[in-house]
Amino acid sequence: MLRTTAPPIPGLEIPLPMAVSIVLAVIATAMYAVRAYQRRSRRHDRHRQRSFMRHMGRHLDGSWTATDLRREAAACSEGEFWSALERLSVRLRRREWMRLSATLERCAWVAAERRALRDDSSWRRVLAARRLALILSRPSRRALRRALVRGPELVTFACATSLARYRDAAALRWLLEHPAHLARRPFVPLVSLLRAFGRPAEPVLASALEQEIDAPRLERAAIEALGLLGTPGERRTRETLERRLASPSVDLRATAARALGRLEAIESGTELLHALRDEAWPVRAQAARALGRANVATAVNALGERLTDRSWWVRRHAAYALGNLGYDGQQMLRSIAAGSPDPYARDMAREVLDGGPRYAA
Repeated sequence: MLRTTAPPIPGLEIPLPMAVSIVLAVIATAMYAVRAYQRRSRRHDRHRQRSFMRHMGRHLDGSWTATDLRREAAACSEGEFWSALERLSVRLRRREWMRLSATLERCAWVAAERRALRDDSSWRRVLAARRLALILSRPSRRALRRALVRGPELVTFACATSLARYRDAAALRWLLEHPAHLARRPFVPLVSLLRAFGRPAEPVLASALEQEIDAPRLERAAIEALGLLGTPGERRTRETLERRLASPSVDLRATAARALGRLEAIESGTELLHALRDEAWPVRAQAARALGRANVATAVNALGERLTDRSWWVRRHAAYALGNLGYDGQQMLRSIAAGSPDPYARDMAREVLDGGPRYAA
């Protein structure tokens, strides 16, 4: 019979435990070498990022020309370029951002991200939209608008966030006219998005609310953003919010009252006093708070009556509103603290007069 295996060479047999140890040592050495290479690569990347950030800073202070910076950008990898730009962008004033954008907008990495907005992967398009927010560019603006319309919702929201940094009023109008494209976004992110468009968004939001927004959550977010962005004394904004105090929706009424308070709309005192008698406690609470913030002196008696409200939040906001109304408000609080038959009203009045709540250590 033919022998199928070579005979072992005498003296070279390796015990199994030793063979296993050798294999494990080789594997461990290879893993260590890979990790060492990865650590070295990360250190190199961080060094390149810091170097590119320094070059961008030198360009902004005038010691580096645009040509020098473009040459340095071309030498960066994709990750180095965008990571450095993202880290620097949080420190830039808008004027500096626009200057840097004018230098880098034709960079190959920026053009690559515009192409990525047509990628099959939604997540890759989201990343491209976020990156394009770092460089102000007309071609990028057009590409972001197209991706905004195509969607899906995740991409639409990312593109809208980027266009908000561009202060793109046309993109904001489109969003408000097509609320279905943001139908599943939560309330707080919607407010943050609308607020990111800045003060130029005020007339756009007011106009959209005048024409009605066919999406309750987006409508409420627009009211909230208008209160945060609006200019005190702006009649159109104030009247738009006052009309929402008569909305069938409790959320819209409460949000409108809060927005009027943020705007310190003393001219809306009559409407807020009416809201102070609303059947829904969130509306009464926000109306009380708004009256204090707007310094509506004629609200002292009405706010004093609200200290006996069945809702704790209404009593609290009414008491602190009285505290903001100067001498007459303070006198009302003293009167309630000394002689009200309602112990909850007395406690709340004393809390404000004593300077606020006290918590046990």
